[in-house]
Amino acid sequence: MKFVLIGCGLIAASHAEAIGRMKDAKLLAVCDIKDEAADQLAEKCRCRAYTDAELMLDEIQPDAAVICVPTFVHEIYVSMCAKRKIHVLCEKPLERNPLNCRKLIEGVKEAGIIFMTAQVVRFWAGYVDIKKMFESGELGQIYMMHLRRVSSRAGQYGQWLFQPDLGGGAMHDMLVHDVDYLRYVAGPFERCYANAVKDETGCYNNVMANIIHKNGIHAVAEVSFTMQTGYPFSFSVHIVGTEATVEYSYSAGATIADRSGSRCEMKIWRKNKGLEEYLVEEYDAYQKQLEYFVECIREGRQPEVITPEQSYEVISMIDAIHRSADSGEIIAL
Repeated sequence: MKFVLIGCGLIAASHAEAIGRMKDAKLLAVCDIKDEAADQLAEKCRCRAYTDAELMLDEIQPDAAVICVPTFVHEIYVSMCAKRKIHVLCEKPLERNPLNCRKLIEGVKEAGIIFMTAQVVRFWAGYVDIKKMFESGELGQIYMMHLRRVSSRAGQYGQWLFQPDLGGGAMHDMLVHDVDYLRYVAGPFERCYANAVKDETGCYNNVMANIIHKNGIHAVAEVSFTMQTGYPFSFSVHIVGTEATVEYSYSAGATIADRSGSRCEMKIWRKNKGLEEYLVEEYDAYQKQLEYFVECIREGRQPEVITPEQSYEVISMIDAIHRSADSGEIIAL
């Protein structure tokens, strides 16, 4: 299956390397408006480099594209692919606000292409295990969930990310992972309240979002982009249930792209049994995500692990959290 990649920033290498390890997919070209970025990734992947996305799509005529451009131009490049009937895996957040998200979704539905948001946490070791625990009922009734994701503002991040109207900082870029996972395991949202602080960028880069689901599950999702220099990119999940307590933690390098020395750990305390050391089977979640996407294309079916409508719900919740932070009020969806 012929792939191209549009946008050669921080996360692009993770997708490119994952495609390179797959037996039934090949990366033929990459594109970035910055020729140096495109040339560097193309040289690493031994493929062609472009600075004009439309020219690349017309010359290569790929089966699928991975969109890794900044969030505020997702709809432009997704539409560019959709009108050429090119299937799309689009990086998260799907769009900057619910209105743009809805416009993007309507466009891909009209085009009839296979489309998926790259919410890689749904494929991540540890998170996948916890999802299975939810489905089996082995955690019992859930009292509380606490998800945490923190990082320093490493130089590898694009500066657009820290502009309120473009990237939105931690609230829009980091929190979307945990809000998406909460939607995945605990179902639709009911209301939220945000305890959040802006830093000198004007973005909410420190957030504690209190979320209540329609089924009554309560959760807190915490994110920060203001950890000091040298603090590793880290995330964790803590769940308290009537049958078990679960703690899962992961740490990488300065950013999630630096996973060479990553560490993860999961512990489970079961009712009347005590501590159980749980071995997490680690693998490349980006590759798992792409393999699933390719499988959907080959079988001609839309992805079920993550749907566009669920991505819309997630962006709507992020928008509600932002409105709550601005107003100090509880926001109902």
